[in-house]
Order: sequence, then C-alpha cells, then structure tokens
Amino acid sequence: MTEKDTVKIFAELNMEWWIRRDELVITKKNNEIRLQATIKEDTTFQMKYQMRINKLPTVILKDTNNAFEKHFANKIGRTKDKTIRQYIYKIMGPNDTLIFYTNGLGDKGGEVRDYYDLMNKYYPNNSEFKHPEVEIEEVDDFRF
Repeated sequence: MTEKDTVKIFAELNMEWWIRRDELVITKKNNEIRLQATIKEDTTFQMKYQMRINKLPTVILKDTNNAFEKHFANKIGRTKDKTIRQYIYKIMGPNDTLIFYTNGLGDKGGEVRDYYDLMNKYYPNNSEFKHPEVEIEEVDDFRF
C-alpha cells in the first residue's frame, strides 16, 4: 500500500436466517496501516433486515508477520471458481476487486470461524468476534 491508499473489504457472513455484513476499511496514513470495522447485523433473525450498526474504533495493524494479509493470501484459491454463488469476501482496492467464494454451508461456517479468529486478534475485548456459546444436550434413546 502507498500513503493514503484505501482498501475496502466486505465480509458476507450470512448463514441460513442469520444476516451479517462486516465492512472493513484499511488505510495507510503516516506510515501506519489502520483498520476500521463496521458491523451490520439483522436483529430479528427472520431476514427482516432490521439492521443494527456497530462502528468499531480504528486500530493500528501492528503485524510484524503480516497476519492480516496472510489470512487473505492463503485463501486466494477461493477467487478462482466463480460457479459457486455465495461469497465470503469482496476486497476492493484502488485498481482491482477480488471475490472469495465458499462452497456450501459447512465450508461457509468454517470461513466465518476463521474470520472471527482473525478479527478477534485486532478487537480482543469486543464481543462482536467471540464465538457463540453452544449448549449440547444429551438425549437418551434417540434413534433415526
């Protein structure tokens, strides 16, 4: 990135009845790379698109190992197959756009988990990127 460049990343996290789109803006200013995230999520879980919006504070990416960039670089193969309809990321830079696709609900779920793990590194005290707690109930005599 050169000084004052901006890259936008749209993370489409939608799964079944859960609608969520994160908008990430990466800018370079004063030789620092800054990340600003905005969360847009349907509060109804009924696809009524009554969105809550949470604009998170800007953080400085202090990656000495380029973990943020590597997250997307390691998934570049997902940009090749355009026959799959759902996408997980759309990255728009000054001269190009990349779209990263998923293949089915299980694949999408894994990608959402990876994304949460990545973003939790930059917003560790924010509940937006915490995995939901899941309770598993044991059932006796369950048969198919």
